[in-house]
Amino acid sequence: MIIYLINLSRSSDRLERMQELCVDAGLELARVEGVDGRELSADDIDKVVVGESRWGKLTPGEVGCFLGHRKCWEALVKEGAQYAVVLEDDVVFGEDVAAVFGSSDWIPKDADIVKLEAADERLYLDTKASSLKNGRRIRRLRTSHFCAAGYVVSLSCAQRLLAASETFSEPVDDFLFNVSSPLFDNLVIYQLEPAICIQQAALFAPDSPERIVSCIEGREKKVRRRLGTFERFVQSVFKRRRSVVNRTLSLIGRRERTKVGFR
Repeated sequence: MIIYLINLSRSSDRLERMQELCVDAGLELARVEGVDGRELSADDIDKVVVGESRWGKLTPGEVGCFLGHRKCWEALVKEGAQYAVVLEDDVVFGEDVAAVFGSSDWIPKDADIVKLEAADERLYLDTKASSLKNGRRIRRLRTSHFCAAGYVVSLSCAQRLLAASETFSEPVDDFLFNVSSPLFDNLVIYQLEPAICIQQAALFAPDSPERIVSCIEGREKKVRRRLGTFERFVQSVFKRRRSVVNRTLSLIGRRERTKVGFR
């Protein structure tokens, strides 16, 4: 598969580290020039950002991050390959990464996206699984699983993502992996477990300076938007209904609440 790496010009140290990781694994990277939020003008942002998400107005860093992912989707559509891996430049690889990235034979035929990374949260997955030779398996993702530092995307999905994100209001991980996103229930998203990659920041304690420094610039200062009464009611009903569905299917053995590990 093509492996797209989103990397800013000012982050040459990150590029060098990722290139070394891929050389060691016998893989090749296709660098995609990231979009630097520091260089975006107010007009640049207003052209693509419409409204606010529940997390508040997007920071320039979040806008740049989203646009970097869009460049990867555009590159895949232009290339015409069936699948591509999309990576941010702050990930750490697990074991046997070449076996996962070196072939697309393991990807379920109906998959739009396969999430490759682990995040520190519990989520619901289908109990039905497809197994890989290296001891990993793939299960359908049924709840939010934030962060977008490593995933496989199909060509047809990339086309749909581009059409749906000509303007946007939420961070890219919310856009892709939040159940509140209009896209979530219209995409077939799988989770690889144990995950094959994880963001470096996730290896540190939540309040450590290293973890804060690794966050998207400005994100740690955001103030969550206050929701109106009707919007809070709708979100509450939506969350409760989905929770009931997941718990019911868990009781009859069709879903499982778990935390995805990293290996």
